[in-house]
Amino acid sequence: MMENCFKILGIDATKDQDLIRKAYRQLLHQVNPEDDPAGFQNLRKAYEEACDYASSKEDSSHKEKTVTEQFIDACLELYEDFYRRIIVEEWEILFESDICYDLEMEEEVRKAFLVFLMEHFHLPTKVWKRIDHTFQILNHRKELLEWFPESFVDFLFQAVQYDSVLNYDLFEGMDVEEFDEYIEIYQRLRQFTDLGMIEQAEQELCNIKKCTVYHPYAELEEARILLFREKKQEAGEIFAKLIEEYDTEERIVCCYGQYLQIENRWEEAKGIYDPLLLESPDSIQAQNGKAEELLHEGDYREAREMILDLLEFNPQDERLMKDLNDANVFMIDELEPKYKKGILSQDECMDLAWCYYQNMRFEDGIAILDSFDPDEEHVLDYHNLKGRIYLTLDRNEEALVHLLPWLAEIKKVIPDGTKKTQRRLARLGYAYYTIGSAKASIMLKKIDKDRKDKKDIEISSEELDEIMWYFDRAIQEEKEEGQAISYYHTVADIWRQLKQYAKVVDVCDAILDRNPGYYPAVLLRQDAWLHLGRYQNVADDYQRAIQLYPYYGKPYATLMKMYFLFGEYDKVKELLQITEENKIESEELTLLKGKWIAVTAKSVQDLDRALELYGILQKKGWSVQSDMDESDWEQVEYGSKMISDARALLLCGKQKEAFELIKMVTNYYVK
Repeated sequence: MMENCFKILGIDATKDQDLIRKAYRQLLHQVNPEDDPAGFQNLRKAYEEACDYASSKEDSSHKEKTVTEQFIDACLELYEDFYRRIIVEEWEILFESDICYDLEMEEEVRKAFLVFLMEHFHLPTKVWKRIDHTFQILNHRKELLEWFPESFVDFLFQAVQYDSVLNYDLFEGMDVEEFDEYIEIYQRLRQFTDLGMIEQAEQELCNIKKCTVYHPYAELEEARILLFREKKQEAGEIFAKLIEEYDTEERIVCCYGQYLQIENRWEEAKGIYDPLLLESPDSIQAQNGKAEELLHEGDYREAREMILDLLEFNPQDERLMKDLNDANVFMIDELEPKYKKGILSQDECMDLAWCYYQNMRFEDGIAILDSFDPDEEHVLDYHNLKGRIYLTLDRNEEALVHLLPWLAEIKKVIPDGTKKTQRRLARLGYAYYTIGSAKASIMLKKIDKDRKDKKDIEISSEELDEIMWYFDRAIQEEKEEGQAISYYHTVADIWRQLKQYAKVVDVCDAILDRNPGYYPAVLLRQDAWLHLGRYQNVADDYQRAIQLYPYYGKPYATLMKMYFLFGEYDKVKELLQITEENKIESEELTLLKGKWIAVTAKSVQDLDRALELYGILQKKGWSVQSDMDESDWEQVEYGSKMISDARALLLCGKQKEAFELIKMVTNYYVK
């Protein structure tokens, strides 16, 4: 029997598993399971028998494998068969074995399986969620950090919590070893396309086309690249071909639908999302596309309701906000004439005021709300909206006049199952948050004024405790995880403005415990470590940040500041080269490049180059879009003056004095 399996594989009997796998892969190309199912089954059986022989004991003195090792071997066997690997029921069979329920072996098995996952991690979301169900990853973060590097624990949390970038069920191909390589190429391809790094994306597209494995998402990325290259017809042909075969595949339908809508091919786009929404009614992308279709057809009220529901889950979505703005324009056109005639009901007054607020016509919104006294049915929403408008206008004392009664009204609401009541109750966490934000803004403004007036800064501990109590309650009451994380972020930023950097670290730690992939918390914490003089932590968070997202300037800039403090200008140069090679740009990087040129200057021409960079920044001036705080822009004026003075000294032959002055440019960071 053993000899027959090797005969089928076309090799001599061997215990070399790599040789067996190679022979099997070569024969896979010759046997099509659809055309010759019996031949394929015989080949698979021969392969399994040969693998069993290769892993069998050489003699009686060979050490028996432990039950944990046998379990991991079974996991490996399953993983190496791609089409079994992606079936959650296959893993459930393994996880239902006695070893997974043995309390005495629980820790050993979990640790062994997680070590296995370090190299065997290309799995669909449904399998990751089953893994978490068995091994309780999300509930044991602290324990896992004692066993594994933080970056690996973060990866596990991301894999369990968020959907895979690929629908694994759409794969086609037989070469077992190519699947993992294909997935890694695709991930790079998708990231480069998302970032608009088209040359790099095109290179990865070439690489993926060399694979014998196929997945339709690669063609989607090809179409997106063609759109970047203004080859719209070719892109459209790819989209149309894919939609014929995958008319209920979310990513394909939504990419094609968005393409048609952008191209104003509304007749072709009409109804394109309907089959997908029948099969997957919770698809956010499909609902978004459908809302745009309704807007185009003039059903702006229905579209607006759908958009408001979607914003519950993703309040910062720019596409949704634009669609809401468009729907509001229609609503305003309908309601404004009635308002001018004085015939609006309170319902309609509130609708018009909300439209004004959402379209940033804040004074018009206040004027509407000032025009009537709300009845009992509308008092809650009235205080909600008026408080938000004043908060947006940074009129925080006036905002509190309405936010506090809004919170009190929410607490009176009795659940009745209606959509309106559910929305009101869902705002409880946000109500606490807005009050905390208004009180914090009042406090920070006073502190900022005292700093400018050079007065002693006094912070009332009672006032600060009250502010933080509101934020704590907001986080406790908030049901939507993304919103809760944003509340934490605000708290961390308040501590940063108060220069209490240890507390910044504590809050960022809490954020990253809940969401290890929350990039802004890594950046805030890295900056806090710098102020605390915890330089190894600065470097660690730099590594973590660029692993999460390598194309943003802030983590590079913070690490450069640390190297400036140490006088390690060669390392600053290395980081500047990395950012230039990857086309990473920001005001802060421009400033740091100018500093580096100045501090390493060998001539007046070098100082002129530094001054040119400072001049670019001075011309731009600070804005809320800058990646530096307004106070940090003092460095631009300060540094420019120091370099100009140094240049003048250098021209006078006072080299020592010039370079002493230049050194002052680098000592303007952590105070």
